[in-house]
Amino acid sequence: MDEEQLHDEPLWSGAWEEMTVPVPLAASLLCLSPHTVGQLIEGGHLVAEQRGNFRFVNLVSLLAYRRRHWTPEQAARYNAALDDATALDQAADLLAG
Repeated sequence: MDEEQLHDEPLWSGAWEEMTVPVPLAASLLCLSPHTVGQLIEGGHLVAEQRGNFRFVNLVSLLAYRRRHWTPEQAARYNAALDDATALDQAADLLAG
């Protein structure tokens, strides 16, 4: 397989509709508490499935909810948190040598 063919193949061939994330991660991605995410699931605003004792939120429903309901302030707060996390990771790398 040559270089041209490598770029033509998709990196992910799975269905996005089937991807799920655990409630704590969904809460983090929405800048909400896990309890609030649970309320959104119960209210039918997010699609989730139960596996044993844990619930997993459908990633497509999570991203759709975020697109519909996020304010510019929430997006800025999330981006600032990502910047802070990146800065902490970089500082830890420097300290580790």
